Amino acid sequence: MKTAKTASMILGGLLLSLSGLATFAEQPDWQKTTAAANAARQKGNYAEAATLYKQALDMQEEKLGPDCPEVATSLNNLAVVYENESKDAEAEPLYRRSLQIWEKIHGTEQQLAAGLSNLAALYQDERKDEEAVPLYNRALAIWEKTGKMESPDAVAALLALGDIYHSQGRYAEAAPLYKRTLATWEKTGQLNNPEAAATLSRLADIYRSQSEYDQAEPLYNRALAIWEKTGHSENAELAATLSSLGDIYRSQGKYAEAEPLLARVLSIREKTFGPDNLDVAASANELALLYNCEEKYAEAEIFYKKAILIREKNLGLQHPDVIRTREIYAAMLRQTGHKNAAHAVEVGPMKVQLNTFQNVNP
Repeated sequence: MKTAKTASMILGGLLLSLSGLATFAEQPDWQKTTAAANAARQKGNYAEAATLYKQALDMQEEKLGPDCPEVATSLNNLAVVYENESKDAEAEPLYRRSLQIWEKIHGTEQQLAAGLSNLAALYQDERKDEEAVPLYNRALAIWEKTGKMESPDAVAALLALGDIYHSQGRYAEAAPLYKRTLATWEKTGQLNNPEAAATLSRLADIYRSQSEYDQAEPLYNRALAIWEKTGHSENAELAATLSSLGDIYRSQGKYAEAEPLLARVLSIREKTFGPDNLDVAASANELALLYNCEEKYAEAEIFYKKAILIREKNLGLQHPDVIRTREIYAAMLRQTGHKNAAHAVEVGPMKVQLNTFQNVNP
């Protein structure tokens, strides 16, 4: 299934404009078949939809010719269905043929932009970002020129392109795309949705990476408020946002603000992934670091041990993450004059029972 942020678009507007007010009985056979294909896809019956789109395509090519807009539309829609079935290799040539037809037809700029964005989303899903970027940019240029930058399709392409730049560390290019996406959602009254919350958090991540905490903090808090309002209070992105905000507070010495956030992250991840997951170990380590900074060494020791046990179980005794966590734990013990500091870095499984952690409820 697709993982890219931009879902590929089924095209239909052109077909509707051509059909006019004709009754179902008066419609061409290919149009009835197309309508049935659209209905099948909406129900998730992708195999049936693909069969129907191919039937419609054959009829259109025979009756209307191979380079007509109806054929381009069916090619695009069949490609979308193949993507839904994870048949990307079959989808790509159909998108390309569809685009070749749109390129030749005057007045089909919106269909061309949608097709470009669809092919870009396919490449993005396949992690071919260098091929996706120029297609997104070309689609966005068309929407900009035609005054359609506030359309859902254009906004989705803006966000997808921003995500590519963000993943590549090209923050100066990603940030304005995120800002424009958020501004459009705010203008159109669509800001209170989980996707907007995730976008706010990613923009905050950029500011945090640049140590611009005064810019990042309100964005993180705004994202958290949206997730809470929309009933997504325990998802993975919310947990990551809580962790990032907690890290900001810890780095600023705002330990009282950081502690409940990091404790909540641990709780969410334990509930979501189970007690022995590496994300749980990371959360335990974050809490241990916080308590260490607060000089609450007894609490810090509990969570360092928890992180070490989980990492040993998942990664083995010689993994760098295990060794590094042991070294940090040992350094804390030395700082506090603990007699077992030297043993904390010895290679071998840590002999600690998990029930020793139950006295501290994060």
